[in-house]
Amino acid sequence: MIGGEKGLIFMFPCPIAEGDIGSLSPNALHWLRQTSHFIVERAKTARHFLKQASHPLTMSGITILEMSDDDQGEMTRFLELTLKGVNIGVLSEAGCPGIADPGASVAAWAHNRNIRVVPFVGPSSIFLALMASGFSGQSFAFHGYLSNKKPELVHQLRQLEASMLKTDQTQIFIETPYRNGFILETLLSCLKENTRLCIACDIGSPNEDIIQQPVSKWRTENSVNYHKRPCIYLIGSTSK
Repeated sequence: MIGGEKGLIFMFPCPIAEGDIGSLSPNALHWLRQTSHFIVERAKTARHFLKQASHPLTMSGITILEMSDDDQGEMTRFLELTLKGVNIGVLSEAGCPGIADPGASVAAWAHNRNIRVVPFVGPSSIFLALMASGFSGQSFAFHGYLSNKKPELVHQLRQLEASMLKTDQTQIFIETPYRNGFILETLLSCLKENTRLCIACDIGSPNEDIIQQPVSKWRTENSVNYHKRPCIYLIGSTSK
């Protein structure tokens, strides 16, 4: 049973592939459809998702506030509705809010005021990539975006590789889709040939491509075009 005198903060996942509502749990969809107040990254994307999820209210009946650094007072006033018993849902652009996502600040606000935060099961491209990579899931680190300047990027990649070789900790990062060619070229030019690289592309879509192999094989056998396709990059090791 979910409920109480105070409202709740719901962390609602969104599909990472367009229109894939089936990737969300029935419980998440049930409570999503019971919620009328949302904090989101982009209102346009949120409305599109809520329509796809068959929310029973019209868009005019749903209150949506975009996350913004410009007016923290407005955000606080909106969140304080939970003190009056209103439930508020947090929506990411895709995947799970709070994981590589600004929704974490909303959860932190709630904990500081003894307001319950309720997370729901849903797709995360980071975790799905790790699951499929064959790399260690016992110890891993996610680094977000790396530098877009090649000298600094090379330094960062070599640091990640050294950390992985020393600790067996899987190293994970992302890049904007239009820079995939630059990232892959740099990876293959600076990593050791026996280091294993996994690229998980278009996760959850019909075009999903997840390949894990040594850098030496990437250099000679790579024929996949990653241009403008969302990718997760993983550097790791296997026991096989």
